[in-house]
Amino acid sequence: MVRLTHIASLVVVLFAFGCKSSLVGVAKVNDLDYKTRKAFEKSFFEANKQKVLNNSEKARELYHRSLTLNPESHATMYQLAKLNYQLDRYTEALVFAEKAVRTSPSYNHWYYGLLAQYYNKFGKYQKSAEVFIQMIENEPDVKENYTESANQYYNAKQLFKSIEVLNRMQSHFGIEKVSSTRLDFVYSALGDKDKAVLEMEKLVAAYPDDIQFKGYLSETYVKAGKKEKAVALLERIIDEDSSVGKAHYALYSLKRDVDKDKEAVNHLKEAFKYDDLSLLQKMQAVTVFLNDFKKDSSLKADLFDFSEILASNYPNFIEPYIFKSDIYGTMGQYDSARCYTRKALSIDPSEFQLWSKLLGANALLNDVDQQIEDTEEALTLFPNVIALYVSLSYAHIEKKDYTKGIKIADEGLDVAVDKRDKVQLLLCKASAFDKQEMYQAADKNFDKVLKMNPFNAMVLNNYAYSLANRKIKLEKADSMITTALRLEPSNPFYLDTKAWILYGKKKFEQALKVLNKCMQLDPKGKDYYTHAIACYVALENTNMANEMQQKLDKLKNE
Repeated sequence: MVRLTHIASLVVVLFAFGCKSSLVGVAKVNDLDYKTRKAFEKSFFEANKQKVLNNSEKARELYHRSLTLNPESHATMYQLAKLNYQLDRYTEALVFAEKAVRTSPSYNHWYYGLLAQYYNKFGKYQKSAEVFIQMIENEPDVKENYTESANQYYNAKQLFKSIEVLNRMQSHFGIEKVSSTRLDFVYSALGDKDKAVLEMEKLVAAYPDDIQFKGYLSETYVKAGKKEKAVALLERIIDEDSSVGKAHYALYSLKRDVDKDKEAVNHLKEAFKYDDLSLLQKMQAVTVFLNDFKKDSSLKADLFDFSEILASNYPNFIEPYIFKSDIYGTMGQYDSARCYTRKALSIDPSEFQLWSKLLGANALLNDVDQQIEDTEEALTLFPNVIALYVSLSYAHIEKKDYTKGIKIADEGLDVAVDKRDKVQLLLCKASAFDKQEMYQAADKNFDKVLKMNPFNAMVLNNYAYSLANRKIKLEKADSMITTALRLEPSNPFYLDTKAWILYGKKKFEQALKVLNKCMQLDPKGKDYYTHAIACYVALENTNMANEMQQKLDKLKNE
């Protein structure tokens, strides 16, 4: 059951104004003799002063002294209730809150409100509700007393009493939004859908020109399983005012549920034109379409329509351009995806997610020069993001500017704190040294990484592949790749390394079996075909070597 709590606003009032209200005076001092009254007043006001100075324990001590001098001071009890609560002395807080209510000779809104709040905080929901009932008796024109009492009865699982209070509220104030929507909620919780519908129909009848209330009624119809009534009402709303985006959005959901996809899409497009539907709701809706598009390419035109509406209505927001980028990315048109990511970045360059998307697009396009330029710009904004140093280092390594790649990795290591970040940067350095055939320096960095994390699969693979390429320490390489494959048994890159080690051991047939598995897992991996050609050449199988070469050439031309 959902717990209802609307007491928070009252709490603010209680704590903000409790000690300033004329209702919370220094009570019953007139019954004291002059000397005792002066001592009490001095102690009480000094306690107030210490409370303001945040000397809570001192204030508490002085309030207790005040109460010793004047045991009937309900104002002191009230202050002690609040102070004990702040000091996490909850039992004492509740005791003094109850005493303040009992001791006060007349009704005091602040005392009752504080007690009701504490009962709610301590899970005594029925008692809290009953205090609010007493507040209704004393302040029948305060709506919050009714709603708070109804909420507390709901929390106490006394739903019929909650309904009783809300009906009493309607008798006093008439049909209005707060009581009607709460009655809808409570009747729905009871499973009495017809009465929930009736309450909302009464609200609409009382305010026939309020479109919002008709929207509430349509939601209640849907919850009650009366979808046809909901559709008819929503269509009536649109007839009265076609610019109600939420009505179009609700119709989109209802029509989609009954497979009226074309009508549903049209309503969603209409909903996108109006501001009463938030951008977040719109983005959530189109994300569903984007996911469906991955299975059904016929949605392409609709996706572009949505993206155009969003870009037109929200030209200064990044979300429409991210959406356009995602559409093109899903279609494999990475250049266009990158273009719209740049548009989003021109609006908000501080959003790192956008830089990450941009760098990802550069990588997919194999645009190394642009990757370097964009990563350098991103680093001026995010100098502590290690992934950027890694990206930039690898980009320079790919350009065969190994010195620069190592320099960038070292700059990252100066910033890196996390061990995983250091591993990535050391791996960059190892790769740069390896490509320059500076194997001693490469192995030193590989060993450094494995000392930090002996079960990093990527490092184990890269180190093993380096040794396999050099055709040295093949047993060590085999041991490392075996560990990596235990961690990721279906990784085609790691399987390729295993095959290349087998090739180095002259176990060509076994290597080809592994390479065939790589090709099944990743048909576009060029290295697998290159290594297969080497194996077939070693086996003097010219036909298969030629076949592999043809496949490799085809991949290179795609």
